[in-house]
This record gives sequence, structure tokens and C-alpha cells, in this order.
Amino acid sequence: MTGLTLRAVEQRDVERVGDVNFVAFYRVAVAHGLAPGIGTPAESRGYIRHLLTIDPLGGTLAEEDGEVVGLSWVHPRGPVATIGPIAVDPRVQGRGIGRRLLERAIELGGRGVPQVRLVHESFNSQALGLYLHAGFRVVAPLLDLELPPAAALLPPSAPRTVVLRPPTSDDRVRLVARDARAFGAPRPQNVDLYLTRGRALVAESATTLAGYAFGIGFRGTGYVGSASADDPGLLLALVVTLAAELSARGLAVRTLVPAADRRLVDGLAAAGFRVFRACHYMARGGGTAPPPNYVLMNGDMM
Repeated sequence: MTGLTLRAVEQRDVERVGDVNFVAFYRVAVAHGLAPGIGTPAESRGYIRHLLTIDPLGGTLAEEDGEVVGLSWVHPRGPVATIGPIAVDPRVQGRGIGRRLLERAIELGGRGVPQVRLVHESFNSQALGLYLHAGFRVVAPLLDLELPPAAALLPPSAPRTVVLRPPTSDDRVRLVARDARAFGAPRPQNVDLYLTRGRALVAESATTLAGYAFGIGFRGTGYVGSASADDPGLLLALVVTLAAELSARGLAVRTLVPAADRRLVDGLAAAGFRVFRACHYMARGGGTAPPPNYVLMNGDMM
């Protein structure tokens, strides 16, 4: 690794970092006969711009003799830090660059953080070995589900005592608190992103916030999550209702759900979702699997 340096990602690095991120994930998916999660270099560059907006100090790039060969990103949220993406140019894989980027991400996440999490694509055995060696363990299986654009959906009905509606500014404090209980730490910057640039639904029973769901559209793909509810039927109603809105805009809709939640998985399958890929929820430190009646925000902020 002659000449390898690690430094913070800056705005001037977006194109080079985005291209490495695209090539790394595209190559490994195609090698396993699967559709890549990132479809184009432009989509990958837009994703890096988004990461610089939401966590500007979390990005690290690996540079060798002036060429970007890898990247990692960490998202510190108090007692929880989440990591993703981590990518290394396929031309230089197997030389320890990924290990160094992972170590830097853990360091930036904060010393003594009780839990560090990441989502791992289950088909990528090389990455799995890296994470296990670094002290991560597989906590739960996940399913990344996809709904085709313009799908004809009939959302399941919410209980008669519950009203589904868009949030108002008065709901923000309750949404941040509810999301913090489900996620394990407050993340108001993420909630604000979905409230200002995305879509959201709240489920209200009398004056009680019984559930919520966030969604957003990004370069032809919609993402639903996080979402949380008091009961599984209400969670399904929230997720499918929001997915129907995004699908009607011509977006393919993705959502990341615990595979063991059979009622949610079966309900989404009946609504037209199909399995896009299988993943592992991995953790380093304390903590357990995702809580009941919960949909993850996405692969980097679960």
C-alpha cells in the first residue's frame, strides 16, 4: 500500500468518490448475478452529495498516489453509530484498504460508543469476513423489498379509531421522540430531512401518536422507512399507503424490513413487493435486533 493515505471527503471529491462507490457495488452484484443497488455513476455521485449534506464529517476516502481507491462513511447518533457505505475499487481489493477504512469509520463514530451497526449484503462473503474480523456479529436477517413503478395498490385499512394524515410542524417533537425510541438514539437531522424533502405519514389515535412512516424519492427510486407503529396491522397500513404515493409518481419503491416479521413481509408481498436482495443486520458492541413493528430507515441509517 505504498502511498496510501486516508483523509476526509470534501465537495471536490464527489465525482471520484461516487465513481468508486458505483464500481465497487456494481461489480460485486453483477458477479453474483444480482441487480446492483446503485444503477448509474450519476446516482452514486448524487448519493455522495447527500451524505455530505447529512453527515459532512463522516466521510473518509483512501487515496493512493493521488487516485481515490476507497471510501467509508459513518453516521454518529449519540450512543449509536451506523456505518455505510464502505467500498474499495475492485482493482486494489484484498490489500487491507477496506480494513483501514472500517477502522477509521469506527474511530470517527466515537470512542466508547455502545453500539456500531451496519447492513451487509448477504451475498458478499468477502465483506462479511472483514466485518466479523472487526468484531461485528450477525444480529438479524433483513429483506430489501422492491415495488415496481405505477403499481396498483389497495392499502390495507387502518383501525377505525386511527387517522392517517400528513404531519404538521406541531408533530415534529413527537416524531423525533418516537423515532428515537425505535432507533435507539435521537436523530433529529434525519427526521428533518424527511419532513422537508420527503414524504411522511402519522397515525393518530385520539391525541396519541400511534405510528409514523417516512419516505423519499431519489433519482427514480423511492425509499420507505423508517416506520414504526403500535401494532403490525397499523405498520403495514402506513408503509403500503406511503409506498402507493411514491409508486404513483413513477418511482420503484424500496423498503428494508426484518425478515422474521412474517406479517409485514407477507403483507408487503401481497401488495406487490418482491425481494430485491437479502441482507444482514450486523452490530458491534451491545444491543439486539430491530424492535417489533419497525421498518429501517435505509441501509446506512437503520
